[in-house]
Amino acid sequence: MVQSGNVASAKDRADALQRLAQRHGAGYRSVGAMAYDIIRDAILDGTLPPGMKLRQETLAESIGISRLPIRSALIQLEADGLVIFHARRGAMVRALSVEEATEVYHLRTLLEKEALRLAMAEMTPERVAALRELAQTADDISEGGEFVEARTEFYATLYDAQSRPLMWEMIEQLRLKLGRYVLGWRLVSPGSHDHSHGELIDVVAAGDAEAALRVLESHLNHVRDGVIALLDAAATEAAADGS
Repeated sequence: MVQSGNVASAKDRADALQRLAQRHGAGYRSVGAMAYDIIRDAILDGTLPPGMKLRQETLAESIGISRLPIRSALIQLEADGLVIFHARRGAMVRALSVEEATEVYHLRTLLEKEALRLAMAEMTPERVAALRELAQTADDISEGGEFVEARTEFYATLYDAQSRPLMWEMIEQLRLKLGRYVLGWRLVSPGSHDHSHGELIDVVAAGDAEAALRVLESHLNHVRDGVIALLDAAATEAAADGS
């Protein structure tokens, strides 16, 4: 099931940014790192939707910092694939094309199946137990920043990110390119057995690598189809608004 969000007003966005600023206000060595995390979270949870122009002065005022760390954060987010700079329009939240989404999922499938294959060869009962808890958490949350964090922790543990940091970094970069389209929304029905994290752990725990790879690929294909449906709906809506 594809979920969509409501269009937020400027005040709603400012309030959401202020809440994120309060949440991220402590524990940072630099204002720039805080600005990066706040804007990134706002993009991932849909506060700053795809295609939105990112005015540095507005972001700085909402977050309560100067414009310089905002610009540095936007440049870093451009490198992550979440923001794009246009010569005349400035920075905007990046919108993904159907072709790009299809390519991202093709590459993700190749990398994540290999990551899972390698991880299963070294799977332990202790990691399976931890994964069951993480799967339950991820399956219980429907959308937003907490869903992003829960799912990231689940897959980092599943793929043994500590042992294969380069592979995990590549997987994360591909996930980031999808932005809100997949990271901030659940594209399958919450509570559904099909394509759940719990289902994947069941076959991982059974030690059936080929079955686990099939479940993972099926899940990625299902979410890819949801992303494409979302992109098509957004394009249709944009065309209707412009007519």
